[in-house]
Amino acid sequence: MTLILGHRGAKATHAENTLASFDHAISCGADGIELDVHLSKDGHIMVFHDFTLDRMCGVSGKINDFTLEELKQFKVKFKDQIQPIPTLDEVIALLLALESKQGKTLLLNVELKAGHSQYPDIEKKVLALCQRLLTREQVIYSSFDHTVLQTIKAITPHALIGVLTDCKMVQPWRYLRLLKAEFYHPAFQALDADSLRELNEEGIALNVYTVNDPDVARVLIEAGCHSIITDTPEKMVALRQKITKR
Repeated sequence: MTLILGHRGAKATHAENTLASFDHAISCGADGIELDVHLSKDGHIMVFHDFTLDRMCGVSGKINDFTLEELKQFKVKFKDQIQPIPTLDEVIALLLALESKQGKTLLLNVELKAGHSQYPDIEKKVLALCQRLLTREQVIYSSFDHTVLQTIKAITPHALIGVLTDCKMVQPWRYLRLLKAEFYHPAFQALDADSLRELNEEGIALNVYTVNDPDVARVLIEAGCHSIITDTPEKMVALRQKITKR
């Protein structure tokens, strides 16, 4: 069954990458969440998408210009919502609480926005935290910076990694095998019927982003993709239920 992962939680309706957004995504039936991480000035793992605070908080400056204490004073604003910036520790604590409440294992996709060249030891920090609190099968580490994925594999060869791309690739399975990647994370626009067939024949597990169109989602679910990453998890959960009941 294709899994439904909430993109930054439930980005369409909630302040992205916040505890409220993640809570809503899981509460409406998502199988897990996707989020983004940076480091604060004092080395804490912060859950936030952009490198700068301008768009979501109305504050000038980069995430790593500020300490954890300073970042906690800023708020993520969306529509009439005002939410604090969470740490990865806080998100995992929420995930574990929701697991206990719902009685099922939840998946966490951690996208590292940059590697150790910008954020010293970020790969080690993220791995250490996730491995301490979650099982291997629960966490996928993804990035558009594929050297980050190499670093993760060098530190922990059994860690699950996902290769993020935003363009159509020629024989991507060759590249994935070079990186020893378990998952391919393409933009849905980079896929067509032929590429889906080829990827299936090569045994590639797909986590496709950002899927909000029901027609696109239907094709991917019926093709047996590992997961779809969506801004609207409640709609995709309902669609999957409809498809699987046929």
